[in-house]
Amino acid sequence: MLKLVIFNLLLCLTVCGDCQASWFPTGAKWHYQYSAFIENGFTSLEVLDEDTLIGNHMYKKLLSLTVTGTAPDFLDTFTEFLYVFEENQVVFGYDQWSGGTLLYDFNATVGDTLPMYFGGWSPSPFIVDSIGTIEINGHLLTFQDIRFPSLFDSTEYWKMRAVEGIGSLYSHLFHNRTVIQPFDFPFYWFHCYEDANLGLYNVINQVDCDFIEGTSSIDKVPKAKAFIFPNPSADFITLKTEGLPIEKILVIDILGTIRLLQSSTHQKLYKIDISELENGLYFTIGLNKNGEVLFKDKITKHSR
Repeated sequence: MLKLVIFNLLLCLTVCGDCQASWFPTGAKWHYQYSAFIENGFTSLEVLDEDTLIGNHMYKKLLSLTVTGTAPDFLDTFTEFLYVFEENQVVFGYDQWSGGTLLYDFNATVGDTLPMYFGGWSPSPFIVDSIGTIEINGHLLTFQDIRFPSLFDSTEYWKMRAVEGIGSLYSHLFHNRTVIQPFDFPFYWFHCYEDANLGLYNVINQVDCDFIEGTSSIDKVPKAKAFIFPNPSADFITLKTEGLPIEKILVIDILGTIRLLQSSTHQKLYKIDISELENGLYFTIGLNKNGEVLFKDKITKHSR
């Protein structure tokens, strides 16, 4: 009898544990198309294996990387840290612009008003219009459709869909960077989400997750594969590439500054001297002749 009780208890825990998606597992990534008044690019968010105490809560640390431009000569990068905290399906975010704010509440029911904030000239109220489920890669996730008044016509309502574990499918994870703003604000169009459990979820299958809109086509940009070793390294890294020819290789620091730029000769192995760089995290980015990103990866400079 005792064995039967223990089995039923474990079964309940297993079933209940599958009822809710995990928020912010280490390595989880979001990909957005970035569009501003005079430039296009992409923004990626990645959950780091690092926690930060803010107030009374431990927040997960997210690294945000934005790459803009349509040609190597005009490429620009920007990085920053964002912070997220989730408890019982209620998600809070913290950044340098708005401080702390509620991002999502999956305990809310239909008709509830959410104390959400979209930054700047923010509409209100935000009302849960409907709740349902969506199947993504074999996982059944809860979604909320949230309505709110238009900034330009109070009689017109817009909607956003938020999915548990992922966030908004229509905007940036943080609402103060959302597409739902006056037209001179940056737009962030959600493209992909991926983590080790859910896998890759690409909402626009014909477009690459880190697509930068170019001058000739919106088709998926083919990629190159890159293998970097040793990593971490104190002096030199070797970059082995497979696939399309690479025109430029960039090494970018955590502040978004291009620290090294190397023109390629379409070879398969590149030796890059990082001995003059400070210890820390850097990005390597490979570009084709049109300035489109063929690969991006992280490296660590570490000198004992």
